[in-house]
Amino acid sequence: LGRVLRYQANYSESEQSLREALQISNRWNTNRKGNDPSVRKGIADTLHELGVLEVKKHNLDTAALFLQQSLDMRRSSDQCTSDDTHANCASTLHQLAAIHVARKPPSLEKAKTLLQESLSLCQQIGQRAATLKQLARVSIRQGFLDKADTYLEHALELYLELYGDNKLHINIAAVKFQQGALALQREQLEEAWNHFSECLRIRRHVYAYARTVGSREDENPIHLEVSCVLHELGCVGFSQKRYSRSMEVLRAEHDILEKLEESATAQSERLHQARLTNLTWLRKCAKELGQDDEVNRLVNERTAMKKRSARPTEGQAAVMQSDSVTLQWKAMECRALARTFALQKQSSGKNDIIEREKLTRGLDELLEEITMAPQESMKRAAAQFRETVLSCIDKPMKERRISVLKACDELRDVLRAHGLQVSDSINSKKKKK
Repeated sequence: LGRVLRYQANYSESEQSLREALQISNRWNTNRKGNDPSVRKGIADTLHELGVLEVKKHNLDTAALFLQQSLDMRRSSDQCTSDDTHANCASTLHQLAAIHVARKPPSLEKAKTLLQESLSLCQQIGQRAATLKQLARVSIRQGFLDKADTYLEHALELYLELYGDNKLHINIAAVKFQQGALALQREQLEEAWNHFSECLRIRRHVYAYARTVGSREDENPIHLEVSCVLHELGCVGFSQKRYSRSMEVLRAEHDILEKLEESATAQSERLHQARLTNLTWLRKCAKELGQDDEVNRLVNERTAMKKRSARPTEGQAAVMQSDSVTLQWKAMECRALARTFALQKQSSGKNDIIEREKLTRGLDELLEEITMAPQESMKRAAAQFRETVLSCIDKPMKERRISVLKACDELRDVLRAHGLQVSDSINSKKKKK
């Protein structure tokens, strides 16, 4: 029951149910003097569920405590060598790794160690594939792109083995999305387009129920996961200088987001930010196509949207301050340029010079926004980020990589605290203008 309530996002009742279950199991365990393996398994399972619940509530320290207790109890079991116990330990290790990734700053090396241990224990195909996907995310954050590519290829092979003829599965789409994001980050644009296109094909099938009544089969379902893929395709098309195609895809994203926002509740802030980003990229396409009237229309639409959002919801006031929103987006754009610069394989040659110039221009533009922004945490974080990157920009590749990526992680945490959606696996979508 506690798990079902968590699935329904009813966290308060979920916690109450799980704590009651834990109390009952502990009483049984005491009465049986701790000698009943099934009771101890039930306690470990409940502690695991409480840990997952606390992760959902963003209480990472409490979550880690519950999960570690669950893991310790599973390992001390008389049946600790059974396949079932190994699978449960692998699941708990996976959750602990996710906590280390979510911490500020993240403990990526610790997360990688936990995930590798999880991988060594789990035999279930789906569980192994999910762990490999998470290892890919961690590897991307660490700058090990080739290793991430290998993890994703292996995860895809496992999912194809698991689902057989049913290749239009949501988990396969998730891997394709990650592969597309990785290819885009490496500027392998044709591969990125192919991966994102396959992801879109699958998600159109999976979310077909979200199509409007009477629509054609080739129309896009009104679903956020579909709009995310369309956005990435639009960014890839822009990078390929296929501006008309890019605008066509981004308009499809625009239509979905507009319809979603009409009925949005809890997701309204995420949708709002997605719509602002979409309008920015549409404006870029219109500018490249020489459509001055369309550029002005899009600028006016974006300005009007920001004004309508001037009534912030509780806890979101910082994100919606019109005086700092430009700084936030410029900081995100500069962060993407910095990551691309840091993750290059070679610190010499034409590509290095080009990326260095892009980053230098971006840092100059960021300084202008910092100067005009009000004195608050976003301004201080952006200034610190700019200072750190500038101090590393002329260092050898190995020296600058660690410092720049750390600065990017610190800025990401501040941006997220201000309510913006930041994903490193897709960060390159903002680097081209």
